[in-house]
Amino acid sequence: MDHGYAMTVLGSRIGTRAARHSRAYAALLYCSLPILLFVSTYTASEHLLPNASVFGGENGFGAAAQSIVQQHRWGFVDKTYGLWCYACRMPVIPVLQAASSRLSPRMTTFLVLKNLLFWPLWAFAFFRLKRHYRIPDKWAAVTVLLLLLAPYNFNIAGWVDVEEGFLFALIALAFSLLLTLEGTLSALALGLSIAAIYLTKSSMFPLCIVMSIWIVIRYWRSPRVVAIPILSLALAISGWGMYVHAVSGVFAFGADASSWNGWNFYKGNNPWAYSLYPRVSLDTLDSDDRTHGLLPFVPIHSEWELSHAQFALARTYIREHPGAIVQMDLKKLFVACCDVKESPEKTEGHTRIAIVLSNAVSHLTLACVFLLVIANVLRRQVSQAEILAVLLTFAYLLPYFAGFLYMRHMVPIYGVMNLTLAVQLARWAETR
Repeated sequence: MDHGYAMTVLGSRIGTRAARHSRAYAALLYCSLPILLFVSTYTASEHLLPNASVFGGENGFGAAAQSIVQQHRWGFVDKTYGLWCYACRMPVIPVLQAASSRLSPRMTTFLVLKNLLFWPLWAFAFFRLKRHYRIPDKWAAVTVLLLLLAPYNFNIAGWVDVEEGFLFALIALAFSLLLTLEGTLSALALGLSIAAIYLTKSSMFPLCIVMSIWIVIRYWRSPRVVAIPILSLALAISGWGMYVHAVSGVFAFGADASSWNGWNFYKGNNPWAYSLYPRVSLDTLDSDDRTHGLLPFVPIHSEWELSHAQFALARTYIREHPGAIVQMDLKKLFVACCDVKESPEKTEGHTRIAIVLSNAVSHLTLACVFLLVIANVLRRQVSQAEILAVLLTFAYLLPYFAGFLYMRHMVPIYGVMNLTLAVQLARWAETR
């Protein structure tokens, strides 16, 4: 009797302690999400100039937004060549900037609105995946902890003048929906997210195609669930392409200066790239004396003539210097999975401590995920989340190996790795 009573008391204490730990993990998890939103927005605001305008946004986005608002047309003038560009940038960011300018032209307003929209999208993806895989709070908290330990990553996730600041949430949302698709509404949400990914950055085209193939293979028994996201992507591709054709005479698959064509393709495949990459930004080729060496040797009258001429020059360089291209690709692979230093360096010869920490955490997470995938494949216990994460990683990186890759470009995939690791840890704990 006494022994049974003692065991009952002991079991009760263990249960109470477990419940207390569970509540603590849950509190940590739910409290950390608004902290991520606030800190990401704050750190992203630090690189903005006081009273910065959405029309002064970098990388052509601000100029495109200004054209929409003030001239009621799409595009901007390329400062290097003086050409009007219709297809140099994809439309999502400039359109959102133009919409934000109706409320206020200040970039800080757009920054706050953007993060109030996109961080909840990431949170929705996170909790949907958590519910689907029944991930306990303590393992779900790993995803948030990895973000907090990689300040550069959630800083980039908050930015408004680079595509990765938008892709971080959009790709996480698509990843979650691809694994949990169950009806018309979720299919529509997935279709909109894939279309938005493509219209945010044209080098995401292979990623969107892989997502579409996954939908067909995984959900072929539900024609409506398959048709909605596929048609959404088809409309995004055809709509953008036909519009650019109407104004420039060329049907555009994405932009004309992406990682696999035009100026960015040439930036990664020319005689000067290897000596600069990855510590010095290849954007220096825009203003450096080397620019004259990168100019096409034929008269240029439009953005498409420029794009085609630069693509031809890059292709010639690749054909004539295959060894240099292999060496450059090895550098890109090093940046993607091993390099803890800053790329490119904000201050030449100096890497910030936060960057080292972020890159170390991200690379270790990437390695853990892939090692666990290999182990689960050998044990024939690999999950759909793991398969999809690997496929999306390769599809995402493919265009960057054609052009060039910096640590900023990896941030959306590191986000997918964080989500995948939580799934893996939960399944590992369940099997034990």
